[in-house]
Amino acid sequence: MFAKALKYRNTYQLYAFLIIASATIFRIVLSRLGWPPTDSDEATYNLMAFHIWKNGEHPIFMYGGNYLGAIEAYIGSVLFRLFGPSMLVMRIEMAGLFALFLLGLYLLTYRLYSPRFALVTIAFLALGTVSMLVRQLKATGGNAEINVFGVFVLLISFMLASGRIEKGWKRAILYSLWGMFSGLALWSHILIAPYLLVASILLVVFCWREMLKWGLWLLLIGFVVGGFPLIYYNLTSPPDANSWATYTRLSTMGIPANDTIWTHITRTALVSLPPMTGDQFANFIISWPSNVPHAFRYATMQCGWSIGFCLLLLCSICLTIVALLRARHQGAIGRDTRAQYVARLLLGCAAILTIIVYVKGSATVVDAYNSARYLSILWISAPVVLWPLWRALRFIRSLPLWFNFCKMSFIAAVWEVVGGILLLSTMYIILEIPQAQARDQQLTQLTATLERLHVTRFYSEYWTCNNVIFASQERLILETKTRLLVRMFSASLATMVADRMVLDMVVILYVCAPAPPATAPQPTRSQAASNIDGASRSTRSAATLPSSVPGPAARTTVAWP
Repeated sequence: MFAKALKYRNTYQLYAFLIIASATIFRIVLSRLGWPPTDSDEATYNLMAFHIWKNGEHPIFMYGGNYLGAIEAYIGSVLFRLFGPSMLVMRIEMAGLFALFLLGLYLLTYRLYSPRFALVTIAFLALGTVSMLVRQLKATGGNAEINVFGVFVLLISFMLASGRIEKGWKRAILYSLWGMFSGLALWSHILIAPYLLVASILLVVFCWREMLKWGLWLLLIGFVVGGFPLIYYNLTSPPDANSWATYTRLSTMGIPANDTIWTHITRTALVSLPPMTGDQFANFIISWPSNVPHAFRYATMQCGWSIGFCLLLLCSICLTIVALLRARHQGAIGRDTRAQYVARLLLGCAAILTIIVYVKGSATVVDAYNSARYLSILWISAPVVLWPLWRALRFIRSLPLWFNFCKMSFIAAVWEVVGGILLLSTMYIILEIPQAQARDQQLTQLTATLERLHVTRFYSEYWTCNNVIFASQERLILETKTRLLVRMFSASLATMVADRMVLDMVVILYVCAPAPPATAPQPTRSQAASNIDGASRSTRSAATLPSSVPGPAARTTVAWP
């Protein structure tokens, strides 16, 4: 019997390995084909990794943003040392982080639910929409590593709460790892806070005596080690510039005076939630009213997907509560089973809390489509959302044969619709590969032309600046001074600067123009490569023009000694 069980367990592990390996290879192949197209946010992290590897720098946060941790850049610097600097190396790093997330989610779902359901869960996440895969492959800070740390913190919490690990040095190591992963997660991005909160509640409910004795001290030591860069910065920065103040300011920025919560809810349901949970067709509606053909049909599907997602989430929570109450009423419920039910319930509550925090913020007002990346942590709660559908398949086995057939057909149709939509959303990525390759080729030609003309110092706007710097490995140095372009050229050309489709033409015209006055200092490599202040990243352009040629802005790198 033991050998048979071990055989089936190895079979599940083999299937899990194949699913995770296929998902990773799929993302590496997309990166090798040049998809998704890069931008300056990704190039900023590439440059950070380049500076860590080449210059021995120690940044704490993304250049110009004191709330996005630099973990991706530090991992990339190690890979740069081994394989050389390139965007593909960073993309492989991101694919590896996603593979770790799938592994952690499989182990967590395996323990909270069942092995077969764990395979189904990671198989669904192996696919993805355009927005999902972009966040899984681009090094833009926080989106990849917080999912990894979050799922392993929850896994450690359940292992400690269930009592499967006996008291001793193993539990001490788990407490230390819990604190370290939590510190690293909060350093990466504060968005992971709801999941760290429910993981803490799970520990307090089941392990409060042990934590009061010695577990809490190990947890705090691990947190200080993992979150030391975040702690160091917040202790040495002004109160209005710490991470929490920055996050609070950004979460309320851009909200109009006549804003209503209903606007936030509708934009979240229409634009933000579908692309991050599996529904994103080619004709995706990002605003309403829309001029897209058959806009009402697509908008109905998007809102319907969001409503279905929330209903499944609430249904899963209700099923967990009923099962927990029934088990307590019947008595003889073990600690392991009780921890399973509580962990399921808390995992669903974390997803609801994440959605509530997102809806109340300003992200839906500023840019509901691009701000959907803040919902990527909902992938940790994927088993909670899929559990009611899986539970329905098991329920119909106890029904009469004719009724069983009808229910089986209905549930199978639901699974096919959900899986089909996710698969079609993934297939639309293939249509975008030629466009991404054309943009990469355009960037390569621009870099080669500037190097051939021996132009090493010039000005550009944000979305081109760091791309060219990293593509040339700092042989070309740009500074984000759109105001200089506006002043030097005519008003019609200034309008062209705002259009990213003709930006390359603007840069080439500026290269052929006379050099700036001698009084204007040339930007250094260190200053120009990281000149990304908060105002330039939010506005991307300037409305007023200075009377003299501006010099390079000071570097906004935050680092520890």
